Amino acid sequence: MKFSLLLFSIALTLLVSCSGQTEPPTTNSILSGQYAFTSIGDTVAEINGEIRGIFQDSKNNLWFASNGDGVYKYDGKTILRFNEKQGLCSDFAWNVQEGKDGDIWFKTNIRPSDVDAICYYDGKVFKTIAADTNSVKTGEYDYLKDELLFDYCYNGKALVKIKLPHTSPIKNADNIRHHYDVYCTLKDSKGNLWFGTPTAGICKYDGKTYTWFDNKELGAAVRSIFEDKNGIIWAGNNGDGLFRYDGQKFINFSREMGLHNPDFEKYPIGKPGLLSRVWTITADNDGNLWMGTIDNGVWKYDGKTVTNYTTKDGLGIGGIFQRIGKYIACYRAESQQDTGCIFHFLRCSHGGFFHTIGQIINLAFGDACG
Repeated sequence: MKFSLLLFSIALTLLVSCSGQTEPPTTNSILSGQYAFTSIGDTVAEINGEIRGIFQDSKNNLWFASNGDGVYKYDGKTILRFNEKQGLCSDFAWNVQEGKDGDIWFKTNIRPSDVDAICYYDGKVFKTIAADTNSVKTGEYDYLKDELLFDYCYNGKALVKIKLPHTSPIKNADNIRHHYDVYCTLKDSKGNLWFGTPTAGICKYDGKTYTWFDNKELGAAVRSIFEDKNGIIWAGNNGDGLFRYDGQKFINFSREMGLHNPDFEKYPIGKPGLLSRVWTITADNDGNLWMGTIDNGVWKYDGKTVTNYTTKDGLGIGGIFQRIGKYIACYRAESQQDTGCIFHFLRCSHGGFFHTIGQIINLAFGDACG
């Protein structure tokens, strides 16, 4: 399904500078880091595909990562699309992040080989960065000093997969291969690093010591770790819900609020009205905490009350969301009915309404909410 992003038509214009290259890169050239491509993108009037990530950079550009259609950039006036022909390392883009120097990084997946490819765009040139497959020991990269990009660490020259010590008290014989993979990271206001894993729980690193937490409920996939304005660490996982760190241990907030699903381990499907499958956490300018789930819409916690917003409130089916500036943007990453169908909403920090993708651009760059 296609969504019109502007109320006026934009002529399709080819704006690609190939810098001597006319063919897309090969898998080997991408993975070896031997690939650079000059591009300013294609101007388009619509955004297509299944959106996996939304990001607003320091210049207020909006970036949309799609699973099969490349990435889109909107600067307030023009929508540009970048794909493999324009230099993106793969059209299957999953995440977008801004580096310390302002470069925009993309984590993609090369099909059908199913391997990660990481590249960045400096505004003119796409360049792939090869992963350092020789660094196998924990500590060869300085995670605190170097840059964390997705589940990788970048020292300015090479990327390496983040590797955690295999000392978690939480075991999972069914997921030995990926037990210690990294799903999410956070650097908190005190300089500590937090890592969420598929089945090993949560690990904290203070620059000297790695600390694992023994709450077995953390053994479900930890998809998001977030620090609120009061310095409280929150974590969400796929099954046991939302957790709050009290300075020593993680407490199951969903259970405290009567929103926990005790049957998820036996029957891994969601139940309406429960805050159990939390995939992302953010906050608005008023300090309200927002949780995006994969099955029960969006939840808001104002410090006292938990409120659930679903399709009845105008939200698309299911829903996962991120913060874009002073707005909350919601998208459905995995379609349950119409393949490739995307739902978004924006909610003003002072209230407002849920909105469709057709309004997301105007609101994100407007002075007031609709």
